Amino acid sequence: MRLSRILLAAALSASCHKAVEEEAPAPLAVTVVKASKGEVAEVVEVAGELSALPGLDVKLGPLLAGRLQAVLVGEGDQVREGQVLARLDATPLRDQLAQAEAQLSQARAQELNAKQKLERAGKALQAGVAAAQEVEDDRLVLAQAAGAVKSAAAVLSTAKNQLGRSELRAPFAGVVAHIFAAPGEALDANKPVVEVARTQTVELRAPLAPRLAALLKPGQPAQLRLDALPGRIFQARVLAVAPTVDAATGAALVRLRADNPDGVLRIGTFAHAQVQVEVRSNVVRVPVPALLGDEGGAAVEVVEAGKAKKVPVKIGARDAQWAEIAQGLEEGAQVIVQGNYALPDGTPVKAAESAPPEGAASETAIPAADGGAAGDAGP
Repeated sequence: MRLSRILLAAALSASCHKAVEEEAPAPLAVTVVKASKGEVAEVVEVAGELSALPGLDVKLGPLLAGRLQAVLVGEGDQVREGQVLARLDATPLRDQLAQAEAQLSQARAQELNAKQKLERAGKALQAGVAAAQEVEDDRLVLAQAAGAVKSAAAVLSTAKNQLGRSELRAPFAGVVAHIFAAPGEALDANKPVVEVARTQTVELRAPLAPRLAALLKPGQPAQLRLDALPGRIFQARVLAVAPTVDAATGAALVRLRADNPDGVLRIGTFAHAQVQVEVRSNVVRVPVPALLGDEGGAAVEVVEAGKAKKVPVKIGARDAQWAEIAQGLEEGAQVIVQGNYALPDGTPVKAAESAPPEGAASETAIPAADGGAAGDAGP
């Protein structure tokens, strides 16, 4: 009987151990990198559309209503200053000019006739055959005739100006960016017909959080990238940072400029500019994929005693590959860089160490829109 009880207890114990082994989860495979010391470049990203310099991108429209007769250029054409780009139907304007010229000729003839009459009246007065009142009357007529000449000359000048306004001329040398109207179209005054821009130099204007704007200074070099031209980098520079903050957005306007002699940087293209403002040396750093973010702030997952543990950290500088850990993590800690998403604390893990990234890239990971929150930058 006693032996049976011993055998039964052994069987129950083995069964319990087997059940526990079956219920214990298998360790999850993760990839880790040791937190190390090195350099991290602090960079600021400015993103927005490229535009021409202020005053060098204009939309030209007629100053008077009329019918568009001809458009003499097309998109992409290079134009010189003063070149005629489009014309309105000038027939009624030429008629007005001819009428004004005729009125001026008539007024001048009347003025000449009044002068001659005054001269004759003066001679007759000297000869005693005319009254002084007649001379004064003729002098008044001459003054009126002279006034009529000035008035007609002003009408003629206006008619010439109106005729000149029927032609749209380039205000500066540049390139035709857009055509808004077609020949034969009836136009109201100031309706755009042609857009001309000077594109040898372009600007990137974008709002930036005040904390990041304070890091930028005129003259700092920047690297410009376009989604439309992957793999290409263009050199730019910080031109100015607005001294005021927009009350509606809480952001400061930042302006960057880039030379564009070959016209590759097209106006209206969305671009990213990365400005390196500081390089921090001998700081504890982890690869960017190790970072986790939630409402409580940034964190990393580390491996301790074969289990995952979330550790809150304070992020300092950050570039495309590395993030500085200003607080919360010691050098040498095993940080999970792959498999760390939604990993509960205490989860058994099987760690495989990976080689850390080589060098510290100069690309940014501080988006301009969110005031410096973590985010990856494209190549």
